[in-house]
Amino acid sequence: MSIDATKSITAISGLISRDAITEQQKNQTAVIPAQNDTKVSANVNLSQNARTLLRTTSNDIDVKKIEKIKQAIADGSLVIDSQKIAKELIEQILQNIGK
Repeated sequence: MSIDATKSITAISGLISRDAITEQQKNQTAVIPAQNDTKVSANVNLSQNARTLLRTTSNDIDVKKIEKIKQAIADGSLVIDSQKIAKELIEQILQNIGK
């Protein structure tokens, strides 16, 4: 497979601001303007699992693997095994159905 031109890719770190999430965790009251200009608020409590998922770790992104994939795309050597992808997707779907 070969790609002649690629578009500029936004860095994953630019998509979600972890600082914004942290600020939201500090203030667990959401204020939502209603249609008649009255304010409605709600308290939100995040579970420990949700808080854990929101924390940034050094293992979030495998930068070396991404660089290898980018290089393989650039030089046209990226091999995609559609059978393997289909098999993994089906297995994940079956696992999710069983939950």
